[in-house]
Amino acid sequence: MKEKTLINKINKAVPEARAVPAEEFYGYKTEGIWFKGTESGYHDNKPIFYFWAGEEQVHEKLAKILDDAGWHWEPYDPGTLMAFPG
Repeated sequence: MKEKTLINKINKAVPEARAVPAEEFYGYKTEGIWFKGTESGYHDNKPIFYFWAGEEQVHEKLAKILDDAGWHWEPYDPGTLMAFPG
């Protein structure tokens, strides 16, 4: 799935994730998605992204959308979640 289409789908289904192109994070053109809401965002009373206590978890709804689109998520740091194709 193309980046822009996926961002729109994510923001409709999980608006608290605040998905934007990764270039807004890095400051240069690159493929990927940055989730601006991962530091304090919650959806259905569950965190969008949880890094601590040895458990890296992404909200199951967001994880399923990414998986179905053929994208994978990865932490940039304990409070920043990114996604990339393939």
